[in-house]
Amino acid sequence: MQVCESVGKRFMAPTSVEGWMVIFPGQGSPTIGMGGDVCDVSPGTRVVWDCASDISGIDIRKLCQKGPMTRLTKTLYQQLAVTTVNTAMLTLLRERHALPESGYAGHSAGEYSALYAAGVMNLETLFHAVSRRAAIMQRLAEQRKGAMYVVKPCDYVALRQLIDEMQLGDRLNVCCDNGRQQQVVGGEVAALKTLINQLTRQGVATIKLAVNGAWHTPLMAEGVAQMREALAALPFSSPACPVIMNRSGQAEYAIEQIKENLAHHLTDTVRWRDSMELWSNMGYRRFLEIGNKKMLSYLLHEHYAAQSGHDIQHYYQLQRDTQQQAG
Repeated sequence: MQVCESVGKRFMAPTSVEGWMVIFPGQGSPTIGMGGDVCDVSPGTRVVWDCASDISGIDIRKLCQKGPMTRLTKTLYQQLAVTTVNTAMLTLLRERHALPESGYAGHSAGEYSALYAAGVMNLETLFHAVSRRAAIMQRLAEQRKGAMYVVKPCDYVALRQLIDEMQLGDRLNVCCDNGRQQQVVGGEVAALKTLINQLTRQGVATIKLAVNGAWHTPLMAEGVAQMREALAALPFSSPACPVIMNRSGQAEYAIEQIKENLAHHLTDTVRWRDSMELWSNMGYRRFLEIGNKKMLSYLLHEHYAAQSGHDIQHYYQLQRDTQQQAG
């Protein structure tokens, strides 16, 4: 069962740090067989997989268990697969453990899982929204070819300044501010090549991501109005616990602002560093990643490497620890 330490329109620093900030990954972690251990293992998890398949018109069970990988890595399908697995894991965790959940955040597409966890969307709304988002982004990616690169070591300000100095801001963006030393940049291929060459000359390493589009960049601009229209028709509720959103790096409570953030999510930077620092500065030190692989946990360990007192765990680690204690 969901337990919130803070309710209402605003939240104050906690008197204890027992509650978990529950975080969800987005694209980038698909594997054949993903979610097999949370597929139809309880009535609640069965409902998740049924809802995802019924609303999307895709056999999500077959997609996750059998692929093929060429399909599973495609944005149109990957966002649905990741959201289904995230949500099924959350459902099973809540069925088996009474963990105090104090707040939520999700990285990129994972933000939809976070909003569901906070009660902003029900299952039907969640999969209607993700299906529409995935379709819009896939179509735009096919029309406007782009790419994305991890840039490390580099902070947000330095990379943003370099893009502006090179007058590439209308074609590139810092897609994700993941931490003090890791950024993701994306946009038009030719502009990216110019930027990457300059970064290489400066001794900064870059790694091309295996994605089929440039998310959170100007190439997705046409989708903002389309996403706004799609979200307008969907029922949202105010969050039961704080949800720190990618676009603002702040906890959002107003439904209209949440929807507007989601629409601009297609083009705006994922402010993950700001989001995690806000939560830590509020006095919370416990982070629980729920997803198919350890992704955000690594970013947090790297980000807080020089600090003590942070408890950073992943879903599978927590499950193992709980089983060992019970045994």
